[in-house]
Amino acid sequence: MRRSSMFVLLAAGLILALPQLAAAAGFSIYEAGSRATALGGAFTATADDGSALFYNPAGISFLSGSNLDVNVFGIAPKMKLSQATTLAGGDYYNETKDKTYLAPGTFFTTNLGDKTAFGLGVYAPFGLGVKWENPASWVGRQVSYDVEIQTIYITPALSFKLTDNLALAVGADVAIQHLDLHKYTLHPTLGVNALDTEISGTSDPDVTPTFGLMYRPNDKFSFGVMHHMEKTLDYSDQDAVLANAIAPGQAGYEWSSQLLMSLGSADGNVLNQDISAKFKLPSITTAGVSYQFSDRFRAELDYVYFTWSNFDKLGLDFANDALDQDIEFYYDDSWQIRYGMDYVLQPDKIKLMAGYVYDSTPQPLAAVSPLLPDSDRSDISFGAAIKSGNYDMTLSYMVVLGDERTNIENGRPANPDPAYPVGTYKSDANIFGIGLGYHF
Repeated sequence: MRRSSMFVLLAAGLILALPQLAAAAGFSIYEAGSRATALGGAFTATADDGSALFYNPAGISFLSGSNLDVNVFGIAPKMKLSQATTLAGGDYYNETKDKTYLAPGTFFTTNLGDKTAFGLGVYAPFGLGVKWENPASWVGRQVSYDVEIQTIYITPALSFKLTDNLALAVGADVAIQHLDLHKYTLHPTLGVNALDTEISGTSDPDVTPTFGLMYRPNDKFSFGVMHHMEKTLDYSDQDAVLANAIAPGQAGYEWSSQLLMSLGSADGNVLNQDISAKFKLPSITTAGVSYQFSDRFRAELDYVYFTWSNFDKLGLDFANDALDQDIEFYYDDSWQIRYGMDYVLQPDKIKLMAGYVYDSTPQPLAAVSPLLPDSDRSDISFGAAIKSGNYDMTLSYMVVLGDERTNIENGRPANPDPAYPVGTYKSDANIFGIGLGYHF
């Protein structure tokens, strides 16, 4: 096989992986605090615990003393594919393995006096974990059979009380992201797994400003606005490892071995390739209003906007220049409506919470894939908060119910690439949260 043809085959295999990773990063994790999660994330106009560093940092101006809030979330996604064997009918069924991914939400706030407050938060606003059953035979293995993406924000912020009822906050989002993706490349004629590719790396830190505003004109109304800016995460000289997936002596081994050696492998079994990329994340803007209907009942309504159109392309820069590519995307901006309410069961002791979310997807139909079969979603949440002296504990649960989505459009696959399975996808998730707080 000519060297140029080998380059084309390898590039096609590798490029199937990273663009879909970027799509997976579109999976927003809006759960930073357990109490806020129990309220469906409708917390921008309330923001009365440490998770205000994400939901609205201006809220820390209305907290007294110093506060430490530690939250841990277990996120258990489940994705299923009923694959259409033909566009006329017939299907195969595939699903992801059961696995729970952990996400942090740790915050410290303190009132510095003179109408100034400081806070520091660590949380994970974007991420994904998808591991499909039977990876060696899974129909979408050319795109991905196992992926995990973790995006951590560290946010220091200062909030200033401009008046007794109005606060303005400014801060910085310091972000770092780690990705790990596994996929197969098939032999061009035998159809067997020829190369097993792992792409892994950690981005350079990225720093952008964040803002918050809160206005509380009286004891009943509260208005809040927050903004986290768009980000570009730079992956410099990360690792791409290509391993020969065919055993010596088996059909196809010579082909994959020669391919790897032509690209620099010493033994035809393993090739380490440096790769760099720039990875964009959207801005998040939320406006919310809260109203205290009675001494015991309060409700909030939020509107959240993501600029996913910022995610226009992913540039791939390989150590081997012949593999360099710019991958185009067609994401749309998306929005969410979040509603939450809480009820004081026992004053200063027990509070009950519930919430509802409608979440529109930014993903076009052609980008629906095994790595992120996204769709419009409805979320339902509830929880309870218990307070005792300077301590409090919050338990929350949210179920994420994705709409079924079929990537067939006008009788044809929305994406003509044969590596993308055609069928109906369904995604759900269960999110469990616990928050512990100490106030001093």
